[in-house]
Amino acid sequence: MGLSCTKIENPEVGRGVTIGGTNENEEVDIIVDTEVKYHAETIEEIKKDLKFSPQIFLLNNMLMSVQFFENYTKEMLQLFHANGNRMEKELNRTLFQNEVMECTCPDVIFDRVNKNIRYRPLHGPKKHSFGLLTARRIFVINDKIEVVKGEDIPQYTSIDKPFYQFKIEKSSRRGFIRLRYIDASKVSKVPDDTDVTYEPIPGTSNSSDSDMYEYRTITDLRTPKRIQIERLPERRDTLPNTCFTTRKIRKADTDLLETNENGENMVLKEEDLVDTVTYIDAEGFMNHFKNVLFPNSVGRALGFDATEISLTDSIPGKVFCNLSDEEDNPLPCEVIPCVKIPWPAEQAFEFKLREDRPTITDLRTGIRFKWPTDDMIKEITSMNCVAVPKGYWMKKGENPDASIEWEIAFPKAERFLEARMSSEQMRCFLFLLVLHKTYIEPYTKHNGLLVEHIRCHMYWECEANYRDWPQHRLGLRLLKVISNLADRLAQNDMPDFFIRNNNLFRNIPNMYLQFAQKVLHDVLQAPTMYFLRALRNIQYASGDFYTPLDFKDLYKTIDPVPHINIFRPNLAILNMRQKKYQDTETQLRHLRELENRRKWTERKMNLIMKENERRESVDSINLDWVCEKEFDIHKRRNILTQFVDIFIEIAKDSAKIGSQTQTRFFLKQAYYLTRIIENTSAEFISDARDTLELIASLEKDCNKRIATDDNVPPMTPARNSVQIDSSISHQLRNNTINLNNLNMSYNMTGTPLKESQSFHMKKKPPHINRVKSVDPSTTRKSVSFV
Repeated sequence: MGLSCTKIENPEVGRGVTIGGTNENEEVDIIVDTEVKYHAETIEEIKKDLKFSPQIFLLNNMLMSVQFFENYTKEMLQLFHANGNRMEKELNRTLFQNEVMECTCPDVIFDRVNKNIRYRPLHGPKKHSFGLLTARRIFVINDKIEVVKGEDIPQYTSIDKPFYQFKIEKSSRRGFIRLRYIDASKVSKVPDDTDVTYEPIPGTSNSSDSDMYEYRTITDLRTPKRIQIERLPERRDTLPNTCFTTRKIRKADTDLLETNENGENMVLKEEDLVDTVTYIDAEGFMNHFKNVLFPNSVGRALGFDATEISLTDSIPGKVFCNLSDEEDNPLPCEVIPCVKIPWPAEQAFEFKLREDRPTITDLRTGIRFKWPTDDMIKEITSMNCVAVPKGYWMKKGENPDASIEWEIAFPKAERFLEARMSSEQMRCFLFLLVLHKTYIEPYTKHNGLLVEHIRCHMYWECEANYRDWPQHRLGLRLLKVISNLADRLAQNDMPDFFIRNNNLFRNIPNMYLQFAQKVLHDVLQAPTMYFLRALRNIQYASGDFYTPLDFKDLYKTIDPVPHINIFRPNLAILNMRQKKYQDTETQLRHLRELENRRKWTERKMNLIMKENERRESVDSINLDWVCEKEFDIHKRRNILTQFVDIFIEIAKDSAKIGSQTQTRFFLKQAYYLTRIIENTSAEFISDARDTLELIASLEKDCNKRIATDDNVPPMTPARNSVQIDSSISHQLRNNTINLNNLNMSYNMTGTPLKESQSFHMKKKPPHINRVKSVDPSTTRKSVSFV
């Protein structure tokens, strides 16, 4: 039954086989009654939203109208099962041939999204310029360096031995490590930087001075600067001495060496008190990569042309350079140099043993959901990570070890988790990125809230409740996600998903976090207008993609106050007073003068109006718009009609490029809204029934395709037993929306993954909730929405 809004009238069936006192005819009746009840209740809930929470209704339907994928399930299989990451394989083939390096490209899903959509702001400094929703990340791993765990040093032959071997040394900051050289004999001369122990300098007590320091220092570090291209050295299989540094560390047992066995005082030398160790210098490594390796060899191997390489910018841990698409539009990339390290079990032990990881139980079926599952955790912890030469810079005080500290990153684990997000969760992720791209990134650049923070927040949200992400009520869920993110910004706390004790906000200036918090607060106050303004910047890259929603037309429909153009001319003033002259020639000259003045006035007024219209088109959406408590009957009909039309068009497109399941989903949504129109007023019945006939015809075609493809339609989804934790209420302007009263949602409808990739622990559902499937040979009449 699934997404089919169908009805069976007196099905002709043979003699039923009784099972447990119920024959097949009764089984069919049970399914039909359940489906009819489901559709009726769904329509009632949509009507409640439209009447009591119009902003939520508008947001839910707007989000459904925007598409990022042709067929999410099929594309995920292509990306992660069939073809793998083609771009990564091609780049590695080139890097293996020309460099002692390899790369990891974790954002394969976003690469697919960037092929389907373009971000094109309609106002601002980059007006009408095409861009990507997110920059492509390329982690470039230096294979000349091997990082080992513990004291067990691998033994190699002289042929396959890596040139440099390091072991991991703990840092005082979670999420960072030091790389200590095992054999420093290969380094001819290493500069002796300091002989102090590892104690950070405490910050000043003057808050204003410290605030100024955190703003100037950290903002300057995160402001991209042009690279300084240097000549490539003759030997490319080694690192220059500037990539290494030595430190003197006090020995732990120096107190025991003050006297000898006879109790006599000993003359201690420096080597008795301290050890001289060699570290790979993060700052020196980064400078060598961005100024030497990338512009001279690695950049070309990655596909960047010489012009773009000469314009490369950089911050600690990242190099910014652009590729180009077929139409010469820039495709921004972040190239991240790094070294491969084992999974940091000591720092990430909590991820594996997390005791408060929620397990959600579906009370209807008894199935328990958990994300990530135990199998997923086992696979993730077997993956390698990378160390990025970023360094830790403190907001207050100075960190003398910033140049030798490397940040731990998890590109493979991130790619693994994102591949196991549901389509609704991924859509929420992308909508957050659209908000960030529109309202935050243009002002904070590489400071404050970043894409990496939004990514981490989405992991926490998926873990908190993997089950409750209904596609047709995604707006309500997204507001909860935004509210939780605003709370994290207010608390200045964003724990790393893999290393929980690592707060990703701890070295970000408060002013940037407060700015992002204010933006999200404003979004929660007026979600319809903020999302409408942001989503209109999304444009489909191809005409063969889905039909876009006309946001401009929707805005004109829902805006209750028409914009009055103060520059609109009063036509009466154009009828200038005529004078009468006795002389015919003077009279004609006067009339010609009046006509010229009238034309000049019209021309001037038209120019003013065009200029005003142009300005309104730049920023025409009023973010201070106050939503009516209830739409009038005609506005309600117009809004519903617009969404019905776009859902029907998306259903038609889905039949061509998407899935039949998605086709039926949008036909179902169009059916629900059309039934509401039909029941609104007698004058709307005729048009509504014409639309219902069209929907029924499209559904019939969809069912034929399903039968031809031998696909069995899924069962009608039941409601989620687990509700959204909506303990908060968001005050909308002149309208209070209590999320707790709007959290009635339904099961997701998606293709289940293999057992090893599923997100639930199997439990046999109660027998009373099981309905025997209908014999496909049973003759059933054609069903329709009407």
